[in-house]
Amino acid sequence: MGRATALSLLLIALCADACRARARGVIGSAPPPAPRIKLDPFKVDMGPGIQDEAMRKTVLIRNEGTLALEIGDITSSRFCSATTLPKVIEPAKTGQLVVTCRSDLYGPMREEIAIHSNDPKLPMVTLRLVAEVTPLLAFDVPSVELKMPFGEERSQEVRLVGVLIEKARIRSKGPAVPDVDVIPSSSQPGKVRSFGIHCRGRQSGVHSGNIIITTGLERPKEIAVPFACNVVGTLEVSPTNPYFNLKISGAEAVRLKVRSSQPGFEVEAVRITEGPFAAKFEHAEDDNTYRIDVTVLKDRIEDEARSATGTLLIVSNDRTEPRKEVPLFGTGRVNKATAPGEAASAN
Repeated sequence: MGRATALSLLLIALCADACRARARGVIGSAPPPAPRIKLDPFKVDMGPGIQDEAMRKTVLIRNEGTLALEIGDITSSRFCSATTLPKVIEPAKTGQLVVTCRSDLYGPMREEIAIHSNDPKLPMVTLRLVAEVTPLLAFDVPSVELKMPFGEERSQEVRLVGVLIEKARIRSKGPAVPDVDVIPSSSQPGKVRSFGIHCRGRQSGVHSGNIIITTGLERPKEIAVPFACNVVGTLEVSPTNPYFNLKISGAEAVRLKVRSSQPGFEVEAVRITEGPFAAKFEHAEDDNTYRIDVTVLKDRIEDEARSATGTLLIVSNDRTEPRKEVPLFGTGRVNKATAPGEAASAN
């Protein structure tokens, strides 16, 4: 036998062995019989919807496996639930998942429900549900915040929206807020469709409230929208909420910095109007800055007390806040022990 012939026979034998091994591998890797779940689709747009009204859609469940697919528990979400028919789906057959959603909120809805089955590879599959829910009756914004310098004014309009707006009989009942006007507006007599909020910056600070209206409907009987008018003055106090740790032995003082962008600013006096505190002030290096040291008077706090509150009054020539009140707050069981340095100075 020639060398070439022997080499050819060897290659043939090797190829035969490889083919037999590959055939055995293919046969050995054949998956065992099992059910296979598939949702169509796996994400459903349930909308458009209306607040507190049912939305329904049907999703197909297909068994792409070789054994019967058994549908188990279906985990509901806050607003959505589902039922399936049939509970057992044979191979290559299709069942139906009927999904129902009812949202008592309006706006974007994002929910998920979980379907459990005997699919060994996917024992739980998630169905995503989305919708845009229209309100029965609501304001078009969740809140209103107007910010302005002292002495200026700001306005904003809020509108009523919803499917019941034509049936509503709007009446305002919100309490009045100083320097804030809430003005109803209507395109037809007796048909209020919006409210104007007008803030006048005559006093520094945040002036907040709510527009509350009765609707004359069975539901919702009332709706409201909060508003805040933030009037920014020229006076700055830092920190704005001084805190004291009453557990520390000896006197504890917190230093505040007070300044104003107003030319010729001066602090005229500081007083504690409430609480076991003392205060004194001095002019800092900066012409428009003052330092105020506030000290806790622990001998005026009861032994079992675990907190203390008070109020610091800053009197100045600042035109926006000539009498600025600063809250004082301390926590912890009072430690009335005298610090070593204080004991020496007392002697």
